[in-house]
Amino acid sequence: MREGIALALIPGSAVFLLLIPGSGIDRQPPECYSLVGYVVPCNAWVALAAAAATDLLVGLAFWTNDRRNQHGDDKRADQ
Repeated sequence: MREGIALALIPGSAVFLLLIPGSGIDRQPPECYSLVGYVVPCNAWVALAAAAATDLLVGLAFWTNDRRNQHGDDKRADQ
């Protein structure tokens, strides 16, 4: 279970790093750039919310898969 939690945090961290604004230009409207160089929203909460949503979705997928395997509902084992 702990491995699943650690693995679920990796995609969320990647989303956070890709969306966090690294620099910006102060004009109307302001334009912010990611650490890689493409345009992203200037508010850092957007990156944090997207990372949290990604972590929740990946964690839910891992939890569902573990639960399915524990209850014997995995049809792949029969093949």
